[in-house]
Amino acid sequence: EIYPKSYVTVVEGDRKISAALLEQRFDYIFFTGSVSVGKLVMEQAAKHLTPVTLELGGKSPCIVGRSANIRLAARRIMWGKLLAAGQTCVAPDYLLVHRDLKEGLCREMKHAVGEFFGDYPLRSPAYPRIVSERATARLAGMIGASGRVLWGGEFDVRQRYVAPTLIDDPDDDSPAMTEEIFGPLLPVKTF
Repeated sequence: EIYPKSYVTVVEGDRKISAALLEQRFDYIFFTGSVSVGKLVMEQAAKHLTPVTLELGGKSPCIVGRSANIRLAARRIMWGKLLAAGQTCVAPDYLLVHRDLKEGLCREMKHAVGEFFGDYPLRSPAYPRIVSERATARLAGMIGASGRVLWGGEFDVRQRYVAPTLIDDPDDDSPAMTEEIFGPLLPVKTF
């Protein structure tokens, strides 16, 4: 609204559109997304010596210490994790919880999900869907490859649905611990 159309353009599209955009000359490129796509952006930008700023997928932990109010912590963690079904850059990516609090915190997080979306988030009009079937399938694969599910774990690729899911103590080299999740899965590790 405040800039002339020659200054600002919004282009929506798939990988082909992104590839065509990267062939253009820009003064500067800002990119937020995955490491794999960030590498492609950097490679294309280098062809024109275009400077870039990359904000790439990360692993944001949430730490719950022994003195925490577990009911309050559970509500805040699940709100942050399930905002846009976990498809935000600031969502907690995994949970580190004191071993004495794990069971109670997990129970309270399940209770919080019920308060937010009812007993069946799939049926809740307030529970978001995953951005694409491809992203849904990636998350479904991550569930199966990352460890024991404490609760949740349901998915429907065609409906782009992934239930709020807690994954118990996944291996450090599992997909849930090595990739940015960008979805409603929350690995739980203790200390």
